[in-house]
Formats: sequence, C-alpha cells, structure tokens
Amino acid sequence: MRRALTVIPMTLTVLSACCHAQTPLKTADTLLLWHCESEATVDYATGDPRVALTGGSITVGKHGNGLHLAKDQFVTVASKGNVLARQGTVMFWFRPDWSTKDKTSSHSLLSWRWADGRWADATLGDGYCVLSDGWWESGGGADRLYLVFENQLYAHTSRPQEFVVGRWIHVAFTWEFTDHPIASLFINGERSGTANGKPCSEIPRISSAIHLGTDRGADGGGERSAEGTFDSIAILSRALSSNEIREAFRNQEPEWAAIEAEKFQWLRDGLAKPYTPRRTPEGQILESRALLDEGNGWITPEGAQTRIERLKQAGFNVYIPCIWHGRGTTWPSELAPQDAGTAKLLNETPTYDPLHNLIASAHAAGIEVHPWFCVMYRDERWPHMAEFAEEGTPKGAFEAHSLAFRKRIIELMLEVIERYDVDGINLDYIRTKGTSKSATARQSFREQFGLELEEALKQKQANGWGNADVLAWQARAIDEIVETISTRGRALKPSLIVSIDGHPPKPGEMRSPQGRNGVEWVAKGWIDVLYTMDYNKHLSWKKADLLRAAFPSPSALVTIAGNYDRMPDRKVVPRDATLVADLVGFLQRRNHGNGLALYLYSMLDDAQITALRKGPFRQDAIPAWTSSQRR
Repeated sequence: MRRALTVIPMTLTVLSACCHAQTPLKTADTLLLWHCESEATVDYATGDPRVALTGGSITVGKHGNGLHLAKDQFVTVASKGNVLARQGTVMFWFRPDWSTKDKTSSHSLLSWRWADGRWADATLGDGYCVLSDGWWESGGGADRLYLVFENQLYAHTSRPQEFVVGRWIHVAFTWEFTDHPIASLFINGERSGTANGKPCSEIPRISSAIHLGTDRGADGGGERSAEGTFDSIAILSRALSSNEIREAFRNQEPEWAAIEAEKFQWLRDGLAKPYTPRRTPEGQILESRALLDEGNGWITPEGAQTRIERLKQAGFNVYIPCIWHGRGTTWPSELAPQDAGTAKLLNETPTYDPLHNLIASAHAAGIEVHPWFCVMYRDERWPHMAEFAEEGTPKGAFEAHSLAFRKRIIELMLEVIERYDVDGINLDYIRTKGTSKSATARQSFREQFGLELEEALKQKQANGWGNADVLAWQARAIDEIVETISTRGRALKPSLIVSIDGHPPKPGEMRSPQGRNGVEWVAKGWIDVLYTMDYNKHLSWKKADLLRAAFPSPSALVTIAGNYDRMPDRKVVPRDATLVADLVGFLQRRNHGNGLALYLYSMLDDAQITALRKGPFRQDAIPAWTSSQRR
C-alpha cells in the first residue's frame, strides 16, 4: 500500500492511549468481563458470574492467564443479565491449536440459542447464533469465518480467514435490532462483514446460556469444538462503532501496526510484480477494463454523455449498463412494458431511443457496450408481467420453470442483440433465486421426473447435497436460457461476448442449487466470461487461483472488484481512491486474458477517477477478449 496508517482519535475514555498492551477494563457499558485468570467466576457480571466448565484449564494467555479448551471441552456462562438481545458487543482473544488446512472440519468458537418461534417458520424450530470457522463444508463452508447471528432471519456474514497454530487473533461482533437485525464481524480491529437480516416484528429472546468452544448453543450436538485458548472476554450493552472496536484492538495489542500492515501484504506483494500487458504491434495495451452501472441515469442524452465522459476520463473501455432490472425495458420494445423513467422520457420525445444514443456515444469514445440483464429478478413494485410470478414463486423472482417466461426473457435479450450494435451481453441473476413451490414448478418437476417436488425436497444425497433430481431440474431451466442466448445471439452477432455474474464454487464444492453453473457453461462454450463478484477490500485471490487452476478455460474467469464500502447502517459510500486503484493494479498483474471489472458507477467519485488515471489506467487500452468460440 502507498498509504500511511491513520490513527483514529480515541472514542472510549476507558481505552486511553498506551504504548503497552492493556487488558480490557470495566466501563459503564460492561455486562460481563472475564480475564480468564480464574476458572471459577468471571471478573464482573451483571448477571450470574459463575462459569460452568466441561474440561478446560488455565494456561498462559494473551494478557496474563487464559482458558485452554481441548477437543470436546467447552464453557457456558449464563446469558440472563450478561447479554442483551436488543443490541450489544462481544469481544475476546483466541489462540487456536489448529491451522486452517483441513477443508472438511470446522470449529465453533461461540454459540447461543434464540427463542424466536413467534414469527419464524414453526417447522424449523428456534434460531441460533454461532461464530464458527467453517460451517457447512459440503456446501462450501470451509476456509471462512462465519457469523450466523440469527439464522432464521437470514442475518449472516462470512469472510475468508486463516487460523494459524499459536497465533492470537482478536474477534468481535456487534449487533442491533431496529426493524431488522444488523450484525457486524470484526477481526483484529477491522470490520470484515455486516449481516442485514430480514424484517421482524419483535426482538427474539436469548434462550440458552452463552457457549464458548462448541456449537451446542446452536443446533449442533457438540461436533464442532474450538481447541485453543480464550482470553479477555467482554460483553457490552451496546453495539460499539468500528472506530471503538479498532481502538480496543490497538490498546490490547502492542504490535497492532505490524498486524494491520500485514493484512494488506498480499496486495503489496502483488503490486510489486511487474505489469506486462499484452500489446498490439504498435504498442497499444490490449486489456478489457469494464465498469458496471446499475442505475438508469444514462437514459437521458445528458446522462449518457456524462457517463461516457467520466468512463473515458478514468480509463475504462467497456461499459456494462443495466438495461433490464425486472421493472420494464429501458429501450422501446413491443415485447414488454417500459420502466417508468423510460416511458416518461419517450412520451416527451417519442423519436428518442436511449439505448441507441448510449451505444453511439460510447462507440464514438472507443468504449464497448455490454448491456446487463438481471434475468430472473423481478421488482415486486412493478405491476406488469405478474403472470410470470405466481403464488409459490421465490420472492423477487420470475418463475424460472415457466416455459412462457423463459421464451419472453430470451426474446427480450435477442431483441436487443439484433436491433442494437452491442458488443456483448451480461447476464446477472441468472439463477432461480430459490426453489419454487408454484403450481407451474410442481407440474414441471412431475413431468420431468415422475415424482412430487415436495417429496424430492425431503431427500438429500449421501454427501449432504440436495436431491440430485432437484438440482438437475433447477439447472435445466437456467441452462436453456444461457444456451439459447449463446447460440442464437452469436448467430446474430458472431463476435458477441457473453458474460455472466456469479460466485463460482471451488473444485469439489456443491453446484449451485439455483441452477447457476458458470463453470459448466464455460466448459460448454456457452459463455466467454464468468465474472466472479468479489467486492471486499481483501480480494479472494487464493480462491481465484484454485478456480483458475481447475477451470476449463482460465482466461474466462474475471474478477469484479468493488469501489464502495457498506456501513453498518446500510449506507454505501465510495471506497478510498488509493485502495481502489491498488486493487485494480493487483488485478492487472493477474490478468489472464479478459481483463478486469469494477462495480459500480454510482460510487465512482472524482478521487477514484484521478487515482485510476494516474495509476493503473495511466495508459489507454483497447478492449481485448478471449472468446470461447475462438479458442
């Protein structure tokens, strides 16, 4: 990185600056504090201070002593009075006896149970909170630290996390219930992810003790333990801010500066490698640099011109504007109603074609246009095409198992490919968005397999994956869309670049239960580019390397990096410009043929444009693609 670390002013009076490590101190917000100096009771508790040990012993800790747990050993602490359901913070230090190498096992650090049956699906029982290294390994859970704060309200987040034998890490998570649960996970003072759960009418009650070193507080039977040492465990009555968590870590870790610098060592190492792009005989760089735009500000002539000028100023040469977001067309079409903004504009200027204008403006500036379709997404505020979202269809989706819908969405995309001078087409939400229970879906499954869908959904494969017939049924519906667009679209435009957006599973992980199987589509030559969405500050480059090594065509895998940060209150803000430029530079040095992409246009501020143009995009480039049809 080319940035100095900024020390943020202290916001907690109890965490005063000190050049030596401190143990956490009791504050007005403290509900429970345990320095693990004794096995019998915690240092302070507003509830029951006693601890119940199932094994465990006092050993050398992070600050003085610590509590060591071997396999199948765990600790419980009363939750009543010691933790509040409405909001709070949990912080502790942990030193594992294991490293993140075994891809088939996981370790639960903390868990408790929710009494939420008042609104949860009664067939599922009550929910749970768990903090776990890995969770469902057969479904792709290995190598990630999971905070499943309230599983039945879908409040969960995860991040890649490497645990190393004997290395202490500071773990914290915060939560707050408004009209929905918000929970954030922090590792070594840095917020690693935020979970925004589903709306709820009331706050659940914590119905079990707090469990350390086991999943017994969740729905597990103790299979997942956490062999290692705990220290400096604190529970507070409010959700601390990101700055407060960072300062707590820094005050308790004398080597905080080195640890924080190490977080981005992968980025510094990547940027230290030479940038050697492909070039034309005349020396021009051959590199696709795409920017995705989810808004519709390009519809007006002024909006289109502004976007093209800003893309050109930053150094992008591929524009991916969303033209179908499940609420109508943004081009004049006879196949579906228009979205409200386009309809208003065309009523005022009936001869104006927004998409034609955009493409012409972009091509005049040397920028390709790859229109973006959110294929299966349905904006439920849009009253049209309701016949393709019958009862039982997944929320916010069109019915994937409706032959009529598949025909309609294919015709819409082909209309754009045939009518406009597009360079490519991008398919997003190219998945079912769930398992439909509609009458159309049940009939479709019955016709294909001679079985009832409800019965098949109860069955699982020996490895824990979903029923093979259900997976195949989901895949067939989505496959039909992708294959048809690939074959008929390329028949109309042989040079058409077909791309999809997704999260491809690593080798050996379960295929998508929603039919999005980009790796297979690459292998079949249906798509040219599989954009893997990787919007965190810390790119999942190790996963990308594993994927690429097993990929049928390594050049097809392209990373979309993020240029924004999401705050705990859900507010989205532009990411630091230097970091954005560095992430782009890192991806340039790992370019395997189809360039890189950035999401999204609305967060592209002036500082990012300047940093990109002065840094990784200081030289212009010509879009270059490795097509699956020309390999």
